[in-house]
Amino acid sequence: MPVTETEAAVALRYLPSDCWLRRYAVHGFKQTTAPLVYHIGVGLTTLGVTTPSDYGMHFAGTLRANNYALLVGRSGADQKSTALGVGRSLLAAAASKLIGNRPGSREGLIDSLALNPTQLLPISEFGEFLSAAQGGYFEPIKALMADAWDCGALQRACANNRIVRVDNPRLSITAACSIPYLEQYTLSTDWTGGFMGRWMVLYGRAERKEADPVGDTTDTQWLIDELKLRVATPVAGWCTGLDNPSKLLWESWYNELMDRKLPDNIVGINSRAPTIARKIALILGWDYGPALRGKPWRMDLSLIEPAIAITELHLTSLIHLSDAIAEHPEARQRRSVLRAIDQQGGTATLGEILAILKMKKRTIIETIDALIEEKRVAKVTTSIGEGFEHLRIV
Repeated sequence: MPVTETEAAVALRYLPSDCWLRRYAVHGFKQTTAPLVYHIGVGLTTLGVTTPSDYGMHFAGTLRANNYALLVGRSGADQKSTALGVGRSLLAAAASKLIGNRPGSREGLIDSLALNPTQLLPISEFGEFLSAAQGGYFEPIKALMADAWDCGALQRACANNRIVRVDNPRLSITAACSIPYLEQYTLSTDWTGGFMGRWMVLYGRAERKEADPVGDTTDTQWLIDELKLRVATPVAGWCTGLDNPSKLLWESWYNELMDRKLPDNIVGINSRAPTIARKIALILGWDYGPALRGKPWRMDLSLIEPAIAITELHLTSLIHLSDAIAEHPEARQRRSVLRAIDQQGGTATLGEILAILKMKKRTIIETIDALIEEKRVAKVTTSIGEGFEHLRIV
């Protein structure tokens, strides 16, 4: 099951009622029936892109406040792109220069970051991006985005021995994707240690209904003004670590997380979760913590508790999405065949499967043979079609 509205609301209650992120999430909630968890993710990336480039802390290296948020749900019904647009419109009003354009190539992204090292990329059709990157021309962009999440220097060679170099990239991304694209274009290795492992994934489902969603603009100007204030603040205090109570909570959560039993195909996501939590805490420190004062400071429980709570929404999302994440291409093909049979009521002919999947006949036959050997599918003779052979899910 996706993250519920109640679970998202519980995580929000850790935040002060007058902080930017909480007021933004409530604002987004009033504009659309999109899941509340989406607005948390969009709010974090929108606020995070306003942090100064030298803001951060030491955590397994130098950590910055940029973030990648992926909103996952059903096409159309969950209003992922609508939720993404709420944050984009506020940032456009406050500092439009921080909004980047979707790059057409690895070289294009480096050139864009060279002109504007700090930017937020809104990608409303991330599934199309994954499709284009599947072993094709866009594949190098995925590798570059993975490096940009870590904020290391990026460069490319041009004609005449010229080098384009970005020393301090601060790339944030907010993207929206439907489940079938994740299933078709990602594997478990992408999530446990690769490109997708860097994303804060928020899987929601619209629970509310609104016949006339005209929206409530009560907080719009305040949210814009607060973003402008942060964009105009050139210096942020460096975070020197955790205070003692926060350190105790962090160590307890970290140890439990490392011992947590996760589905086999996403084992390893817990190793990236602490870094995502620290990035969230840095953004919250820029929201209502001491970072705006411009002096060194330590994280306290008011930052660590909500950061952990939001990270748990991410972990919950991935656990519930694990059924859609295959360990290897063959496993993905088997799931596709099983879904096709299920669409026909649990029993289907080879022709019906071919019509649904539009894959090569030989590939499907090989996949069916594997499923039969695994005793997940059986050949049966039905009364339909004068005894014609069918395949049935066991």
